[in-house]
Amino acid sequence: MKAMELKKDKVYSYLKNAIINGKYIPGNKLPREVELAQNLGVGRITLRASLNRLEQDGFINRIHGKGTFIAQEPATHTATATIMVVHSSDAGFELPWHYVVPEISRYAEKNNLKSFITTDTALQMFSDFEISSFVKANNVIGIVAVMNNFIGNELILAKLRAAKVPVVLAQARLHDTEVTGFAGITIQQKEGWDVAIAYLKESGHKNIAVIGNTDEFGFREYSRQEILACLKKNGANPNERLLKQTSFDKKNINLTVRDLFSVKPFPTAILCFSDFYAIYVYEALKEMNLRIPEDVAVMGTCGFPDAKLLAPPLSTIDYGYAKSAETAVEMLQHQDKWFAPDTQLGKLKIQPFKLRKRKSTEIK
Repeated sequence: MKAMELKKDKVYSYLKNAIINGKYIPGNKLPREVELAQNLGVGRITLRASLNRLEQDGFINRIHGKGTFIAQEPATHTATATIMVVHSSDAGFELPWHYVVPEISRYAEKNNLKSFITTDTALQMFSDFEISSFVKANNVIGIVAVMNNFIGNELILAKLRAAKVPVVLAQARLHDTEVTGFAGITIQQKEGWDVAIAYLKESGHKNIAVIGNTDEFGFREYSRQEILACLKKNGANPNERLLKQTSFDKKNINLTVRDLFSVKPFPTAILCFSDFYAIYVYEALKEMNLRIPEDVAVMGTCGFPDAKLLAPPLSTIDYGYAKSAETAVEMLQHQDKWFAPDTQLGKLKIQPFKLRKRKSTEIK
């Protein structure tokens, strides 16, 4: 019985959101029950329970002998639909949520939607009942979660599921949709670095240093051996000594850059794990009286919006923070495209990256 109730709730939420988002036009007739049940992948008993609730809530009118019609003025049409935005409570300025969340709010407002912003830590303070009650009371049509790299047992996942609305991961890793069941937007990070290395090689650089983070696959999902193979494939020097892994820390990055220039061959280009790593690489090179790009080219990864303010402006593989935000909102507006109606399991969208060529890699 519990499974039946869960399924009918999902069908109710799906149809309600479809009505609110305009997929079903006020006054139009819904398909016959047998056809609608088949389209949604549920039984007629489940569908009828969902339709009963929709009728009680004023979304549909059932006319004997004629069929089921979308109400001309559903009750919640007068209440603005809301998108809940949940981001990490970690405060480091290098974290994507700082740049994605404002864009979500901006794009939601542009589309006449409200946005309610909270953190994972705050959401975990509330009971499942409190969360679901808030969602219903505030006409929340879905959640955008700006966090990633889940293993499946995180408490925040249980809290997001308690809302009983579709969830989109705006900065997902490739495995996140499978682990969570949520929809997601991701970048093919390996392909991004392949493009970056090919571009640097075409710009005349053979000794390319690559600075990754401290994870096992810290070179944007490449392992050490894989990134060496990528360098070789693109005609660059696969020199193990030019591969460095360090935490995002100003002092550690400074020491890493100095180590790169302690033994020949010196790198003529440095590819950084992120634009934020590149900021500290700039500082280290300046202290060493090395010019960018005359002595060494520097390239970032991620598309930090302010990277173009660096002197010289930073070349980067741009992940498109603003585009991720826009896409996340659109996925919640068109849930029938991104979420299965019977299970509500979400799909993964691969978002293209862009190679931004700026003066930090300019050929003199």
